[in-house]
Amino acid sequence: MEALNTDLVCDAINTAMRELFLQIVYGRSQSAFSEEGLQIGAGLEDLGKGSRSMVGTTYGTLEKGPRYLELTDGYITGVALDEDDQIIGYKYVNFGKMMDFIKAGDDANTALEKAKGQYGRVADAVRCIDPRHE
Repeated sequence: MEALNTDLVCDAINTAMRELFLQIVYGRSQSAFSEEGLQIGAGLEDLGKGSRSMVGTTYGTLEKGPRYLELTDGYITGVALDEDDQIIGYKYVNFGKMMDFIKAGDDANTALEKAKGQYGRVADAVRCIDPRHE
């Protein structure tokens, strides 16, 4: 919020970044950059991508390390780790998309499979852990 009250260095990059930041803060980015715009008050669901507006749940402890539990992508089902136990990706289920598939007539198991996704280098993982149990 401090950036709203601060003059940034006046080069082209900082000016463009400041304007994008202001549009996001004031909620103008969706209507400004969507085809034919969105109505005032539109949310992430109105973009038709099955995404849900939410705050992610992530944390870390010295004993278990970082944990991703839920992000905008969805409910995290697995965290991909490399040989140094560093996070290199994750698997997830997008509940918004899953519910859209069920509403469209898919059974729950089919909808679940269709709503699964992954981010990062999951294929390169040495192991994949359940962040709620390991």
